[in-house]
This record gives sequence, C-alpha cells and structure tokens, in this order.
Amino acid sequence: LFVWHHLRAFLARAVTIIMAASVVVWALSALPTGDMDGSYLAAMGQALEPLGRLMGLGWRLMVALLASFVAKENSVATLGILFGGSAAGGAAAVGGGLAAKVASVLTPAAAAAFLVVQMTFVPCVATVAAIRQESRSWRWTGANLGLMLVVAIVLGVIVYQVGSLL
Repeated sequence: LFVWHHLRAFLARAVTIIMAASVVVWALSALPTGDMDGSYLAAMGQALEPLGRLMGLGWRLMVALLASFVAKENSVATLGILFGGSAAGGAAAVGGGLAAKVASVLTPAAAAAFLVVQMTFVPCVATVAAIRQESRSWRWTGANLGLMLVVAIVLGVIVYQVGSLL
C-alpha cells in the first residue's frame, strides 16, 4: 500500500509536469504567427543551431534537449510536437511515425551524439534543486551545471565527429 501510494503520487506529478511543459512547448511553437518555422521556439532553437551543427543536430533536436531540463521525458513529447507526431500515442506512435520522422533527419553519428548529450546533459530541475539544497550554494550548483553542460557538448561533438569518419 505504501509503495502504491508513492507510485501514484510520482506518476501524477510526472504526468502533470510533462503535460504542462508540452503545453508551453506547443504554445511557443505556434506563437506569434501559427507557423512553427517562424515561432518563438524556432527562434530559440535556431540560435542554438550553430552549436547543434557540430553534433549533427538541427534546431528541433536542440529544443528537445532544452525541454529535457524540465524532465528528461519531455524530450520525447517535444519531438512529438516539433515533428508533428504523437508522443502521447504510446509505443506504437513513437515506434512508427515519430521515430521515422526523427530518423529521417539524423545520421547514425548524429543519433549517437544526441543520445550521448541527452544522457550526460544537465539534470532535470528536481535534481538541480536537490544539488542546491544539499550544497547550500548557488555557486556550487552553477559550477556543477556548467561542468555538466560542457562535458555533454564536448562528448556530443566528439561522438558525432568520430562517428562521421566511420
């Protein structure tokens, strides 16, 4: 009973966070003109695209990485919004339409770089809050995030550049 209560509470929080972040991503992808390529989200992603190109990643994948800061699961929901797929449709939707759309814009080296960056990227907000609480220092928290960000980007660039040679 104890485990069931905690599991339900965790799932409720996770679904709430993912849905809220998805609504924000959707709104930013539609505003101000209704056209995704002219949206606020596209502008943010396109600002990061030069860095993304070093890893073989376009602006949509860079935005998905940013969305994972709220919760890692948000990257899939964000890709669903940005590629016009359904991230909420379960494994069949992700395995079919969305996976095919994402795969069509990624080389194997870029896909590997995306995965490496996603796994080593800055942790989610809850983890950052825990780091801040435990360290009792914004300086230490910032240094931790900066180091993780640099390591993730460097590893992503190395994986993509080496993978492109093969």
